[in-house]
Amino acid sequence: MALEILVPISTEVIEENPNCIIDGKYKDGALVINIDARKQNHHQQLGLPQTTKIHWGKEYTVPVQELSGLSWPIRYEVTTGEGWYLDKKGNRHFFTPNVKGLNLYKRVSDVVMRAGVFLSIIAGVGCRRAAWLLEVLFHVIVSKSTVDRWIDDIANILPRAEAMIQEMNSRQPITEGHLDELFPRGRSGSSKGKCELVLRDEHGRIIVAEEIAKRDEEHVKPFLMRMKALGLVIKTFYIDHWKAYENAIVEVYPDASIQHDYFHIIQNVWRKVWSYFIIHRRSVKSSSEKVTTSLDQARLESLAKTLWEKRHLLFKSDERMSQEEKEDLMEIMEADSKVCKMRIFLMSVWSLFRDSKNEEEAYEALAELKKIKIEPKAEKALKSVYSFLEENFDRMITYLKVPGVKRNSLSESGMRMLRRLEVEHDGFRTPKGRQNCIKIYQAVKYLGWSVHNPPPLIHVS
Repeated sequence: MALEILVPISTEVIEENPNCIIDGKYKDGALVINIDARKQNHHQQLGLPQTTKIHWGKEYTVPVQELSGLSWPIRYEVTTGEGWYLDKKGNRHFFTPNVKGLNLYKRVSDVVMRAGVFLSIIAGVGCRRAAWLLEVLFHVIVSKSTVDRWIDDIANILPRAEAMIQEMNSRQPITEGHLDELFPRGRSGSSKGKCELVLRDEHGRIIVAEEIAKRDEEHVKPFLMRMKALGLVIKTFYIDHWKAYENAIVEVYPDASIQHDYFHIIQNVWRKVWSYFIIHRRSVKSSSEKVTTSLDQARLESLAKTLWEKRHLLFKSDERMSQEEKEDLMEIMEADSKVCKMRIFLMSVWSLFRDSKNEEEAYEALAELKKIKIEPKAEKALKSVYSFLEENFDRMITYLKVPGVKRNSLSESGMRMLRRLEVEHDGFRTPKGRQNCIKIYQAVKYLGWSVHNPPPLIHVS
């Protein structure tokens, strides 16, 4: 038995079109709201004198889907028709009345479109799953391709990328540029080698992602010049050790400080040491096959297996380890003196950047680091590390010389966010799709755009 309760129903469409709402009723398993699009002040909308007579052609009804959080779907039945009137010269003019918040061609409300785009872009579920969630959660039946088209439609009504950047800058001035690149997946043929240059600011906002043909100074410099022309006064850049970035920044923003990102410094060092670790582990495995005693063979085989299974511990900082992991690492270091020295070397690299309080201490720590010896097989890897540090060290320790400059960059977290969009959203694999996704993401995350009653976005030209 159903219990009948009278409750008020309000939607964005009802609130914006009070003169058009006729009635609402439960019909065929849905809550149906009847709307007559002809019952509006068309004289005011069209700028006509009140004495002008408006005529209507044959009427027709259009069903439109609405977002519903109830147990039943919400549907609009919109009655409309082609209207016409005569001007002073007797010429006939035709018009079709609109209902605010509804798209009669797509047969959904604007709220439904925005919700689908939200699920796909902001929730990161992709178009197919967004269509499925609209159906199971909100009683709206649409296809994957429909949601994909909505993304294009929503992006097209948003301001141009330049206006979005200027608006973000006006709300929170951009003084830091965290610069990195994204190589989209599935690149081949003529697209291979192209990348997305991504700029993030100190507030964690992705300011722009722009495709460039090549990651060199010739293509990076125009990108920075456009940012400068848009009014971005960037005082500090955070980059990896890619020389083209540094050269372009010095050319376009000569007064800006440059800090090499700590994440990329450590990543680069770790990769060089990793090459030695692989050689050493293979050497241990090979030795187990050459020894004559079964006891030594078992010990070396066990060590080789442990080194491989626990390899991640050798490159993990102490503060991020559990007690069990610390104990496992201690056992490895006690069993293998070369790995022990390698671990000491890695900890010294950490200490150099984490514990140095000023430029002088940093250079002293670098000098001490260069005294560490592991074994002859590690010499090539260590020389590569020292060469990398010496070549870029002045930019690596800007945070110790310039007040306000941080050691870490925000760019890598921005890359992870873009990767999540790329994995789940089909259209993100094309330049236009990526731009549409990023514009919508910016509008929602930084400029207050929402599913219900989105506020005006842009206040600058």
